[in-house]
Amino acid sequence: MKEVKQNKLKEEKIFKLLKKNCDLEWNLSIYEELESTNDYLIEISNPNEYCLCVAESQTKGRGRNLKRWQSPKYENIYMSLSFSTKDELKNFSSFSLVTSLAFHNVLLRQNIFTEIKWPNDIYLNKKKIGGILIEAFAKGRENLIVVGIGLNVFMENNKEIERDWTSLKLEFENIEIDRNEIISEIANEVLILKSNFDNKGFDAFVKDFNKLNFLKDKKVFLSNSVKKEGTALDINSDGSLNVRIGNQTKKISSGEVSININ
Repeated sequence: MKEVKQNKLKEEKIFKLLKKNCDLEWNLSIYEELESTNDYLIEISNPNEYCLCVAESQTKGRGRNLKRWQSPKYENIYMSLSFSTKDELKNFSSFSLVTSLAFHNVLLRQNIFTEIKWPNDIYLNKKKIGGILIEAFAKGRENLIVVGIGLNVFMENNKEIERDWTSLKLEFENIEIDRNEIISEIANEVLILKSNFDNKGFDAFVKDFNKLNFLKDKKVFLSNSVKKEGTALDINSDGSLNVRIGNQTKKISSGEVSININ
């Protein structure tokens, strides 16, 4: 794998690789350091543009449920993409699953097969390699979506991460990955899948997602449920997860519980 210093983020390269055959212009921002790429786009996003923000490091990066996202400098990908939508914001509750599929598709082109841990984690060889944070909000009369994505690329050591994790460098010692190319490909793929999502909703993706469902048939712990243990099953067309608890099957929405594997 190339040395990190040979793989710095380059605005010209990322911008060149972004697809321009769309109705909106790109607004690309690259920073050495930011508190959070998601927070930045929540502040500056424009409904008349596709906004993409990338940082070499984050001082206040966060994942789901306000968990801190470790963001060492020059080692990984920290990116956020924003766009406007005419749909109600509640309809995007399953968009983290769509983004997960975009993430998977891009890495698969590099012959890297990942699975998806509902609702927003990417797993490689049974360890977390990436995560997604979707934030939806109204700005004036417009509804905006910010898609935050983190991918461990070069990171080899981090004692502050509690769960099992990995990186592309740890899994594929000799692989060559250009972060600029991956960033552009992910942004392009998210917008391609968004177009299908706009027309058909998550129902268009549920079959593909279930093929990659990391939780399927695993014993899980539901942190906010009265009956706390169950077995994860398939994902539904609304993006909810079926969990078998005793003799019953319960539909779990992503905002209701945290899922941990027993």
